[in-house]
Amino acid sequence: MSKNASSDSGASRKPDNPQETLKTRNFYYAGFCAAEMSCSVIKAANSNPVGHYYYAIDFTVSNADKNLLQKVNRVVMQNHGVISPIKGAFNLSARGKKRVRVALDFLARHPIVVGDLACDRIALLTDALQYLETHTGSRSHPAKIGVMDAIRKELRRVKETGIASKSYRAKQVSHDSVGHFLAGVLDGEGSFGFKKSGRRLQPFLAVAMKDRKIIALFPDFLQHGHVRQRNDGMYHYEINHTEVLKKVCTVFLTQYPLQHTRQRKRMQKLQRILNDYTRNRLRKKKSRRMI
Repeated sequence: MSKNASSDSGASRKPDNPQETLKTRNFYYAGFCAAEMSCSVIKAANSNPVGHYYYAIDFTVSNADKNLLQKVNRVVMQNHGVISPIKGAFNLSARGKKRVRVALDFLARHPIVVGDLACDRIALLTDALQYLETHTGSRSHPAKIGVMDAIRKELRRVKETGIASKSYRAKQVSHDSVGHFLAGVLDGEGSFGFKKSGRRLQPFLAVAMKDRKIIALFPDFLQHGHVRQRNDGMYHYEINHTEVLKKVCTVFLTQYPLQHTRQRKRMQKLQRILNDYTRNRLRKKKSRRMI
C-alpha cells in the first residue's frame, strides 16, 4: 500500500479547526448512505378529489445496526427519520418533502464523492422534491402525474438495471474526506475475516457493489489491488496480502474509523490475528537462527 493512503501533504492535510474536522468526518455518512440508501417516489390514490393521486418521496437507509442508524438519523436527518424493524435489520426512513429536504441538504453539504448510481438516485429524488415543492394543489394534476411517474419509472430502471442515466464527475474533496467516505461504504457493503483457500485459511477484505466508480475508489485510495466484474454484474475489490491488510486495518480502525459495531469488531479480530501471526512467525525465525 502506498504512503498516499496516510499522507499529510497537499489535500490530505488534517483540518485545522474543529468545524472543518467535523465536516470531513461527516463524509462517513455520505459513504454509508451511498452503500445502504434507497430512493423512491410513492404513488397512492387520493379520495379527495376522487380519481386523483398523491405522491410521497422517501429516502431510506437500511442496516442491521440500530445504534448506527440512530446516529445517521441524528446527523443526516436531524432526528426527523423513523426507524422500523424489517427482517434481520432496520429501516431508517425520511418520508415527505420536509424530511427528505433535510437529508438532501446534508448530502449537498457532504456529497457522495463518486458513484454514478448513487448520484443518479439522489439527482432524481432532488428533481421530485423540487417539483412537488413548486407544484401544489390539483390544478396541475395531469402534468404532475406525467412528471412524477417518469421519475418513478427512472428510479425503478436504475435499481433494476444497475445502469445510471449519465456519468457524474467525482467531487473535489480532501484526501481525508475520501477516507471517511470509504469507511462508510465498508460499514455498509464490506466484509473481512478469513476464508478457506485450499487447506489453509486466507485473510481477506472485500467490498462489492453495482456502482463501479465507488469500488474503483478503493484501489485508487489504498494504492493496492484492482477491481473485477463478477458474473452477477457486481464490481468486486479484494485484498489478501497480509502486510497490506495489517495497514488497511490500522487505516479503518484509527484514521478513518468504522462505526458499525459488528464490522468494527470483525476488523479488530482480523487485525489481532494478523499481528499475532506476524509475531509468531518472527519468533520462529529467531529460534532457527539461534539453533
